[in-house]
Amino acid sequence: MEIIGALRTHGPRSIRELAAQLDRPADGLYHHVRTLLKAGILVERGQRKVGRRTEVVYELTAERIAGRLDPKSAQSKAAAVRAGSAALRLAHREFRTAIENDALTLTRGLPNIRVSRQKVWLTDKGLVELHRLLGQVEQLLTADSNVKRGRPHAITIVLAPCVKRRVFRHGAR
Repeated sequence: MEIIGALRTHGPRSIRELAAQLDRPADGLYHHVRTLLKAGILVERGQRKVGRRTEVVYELTAERIAGRLDPKSAQSKAAAVRAGSAALRLAHREFRTAIENDALTLTRGLPNIRVSRQKVWLTDKGLVELHRLLGQVEQLLTADSNVKRGRPHAITIVLAPCVKRRVFRHGAR
C-alpha cells in the first residue's frame, strides 16, 4: 500500500527513490515490487543510468487500484480483511508520525489533521449516496494530487456495517 501510495502521489519512481521516500531500506522493497509487478499493478516504465548503475523506473498500471469483494468467498473476505488492516496500520503510522514531528498546522483556521468516527444508520438509498459522495471526494483528491502542489496528506476511510460479535459457549470468542 505504501508503494502504491508513493507512486500515485509522486509518479514513477525507482526502488532507490521509493526507499528514500518511504524511509525504508531498498533491499526490503524488491520483494514487494516484484509481487506488484506479477499482480499487474506495476509496470516497468523504463531504465536510466545513475552513476555506473542502471535502475528501473516503475509506475502504476491504473489510477485506482481496487479489488472486487465476493461475499461468498472465504478467500475474498480474508483478502478484504488484510487490505483493511494494512490501510489502518498505515494510517496509524502516518498519523502518529505527523503528531510526533509537529507537522500540525492551520490553514484558514482549519487544522491539517482530523479524526472522526461515527456510528450511523444508513438505508440502502443512503449507502448508495454515501458511495457516490466518497467517489466525488476521491476524484477531488486525485485531481489535486495530479497537480502536485502543496503538501501530501493521507486520508483513510473505513466503512463497515456494525454487527454484534458472536459469543461462544464457555466464554470463548
